[in-house]
Amino acid sequence: MELPPDKTRIVYCKDSNRGGTYPTIQFTFLGFTFRPRRAQNRAGELCTSFLPGASGPAQQRMRQQIAQWHLPRQTTGNLRIFATQYGTILTGWWQYYGSFYPTEVWNVFRHFDLTLAWWARRKYKPLRGHKRRSRRWLAKVSRRESALFVHWRLWYGMAR
Repeated sequence: MELPPDKTRIVYCKDSNRGGTYPTIQFTFLGFTFRPRRAQNRAGELCTSFLPGASGPAQQRMRQQIAQWHLPRQTTGNLRIFATQYGTILTGWWQYYGSFYPTEVWNVFRHFDLTLAWWARRKYKPLRGHKRRSRRWLAKVSRRESALFVHWRLWYGMAR
């Protein structure tokens, strides 16, 4: 068995207890980047811990997938149709990437919400040309219909 040298290296797992300086302090494996991140210890104090989070390329792939759905062009659809079509994919992303360090994957779901706001600007004439108004409209809908998408359930549902 031979290990490829470009993919095999020793990584220093830097955290609050280990403060040394080494050239490699992070690695990517199965769509997660393991690196030093802010965390809270058992006493409730902020510290640095070596934790996994969604990698940059994985987040980029998710945003590209959202772009391939062409939501703003689907003006005949509504949010319930989008929830049935894309809700399972979003839930899968949340369950996989959000299980360890959820704040890393929040940007992908914010991107999805901005795409929905863009869709609303194209669908509803009063929102046309008003980015802030369309985001406010979507925030009201997400609070009222928090069961439609997984991140709405977590952000606006019972979790908040």
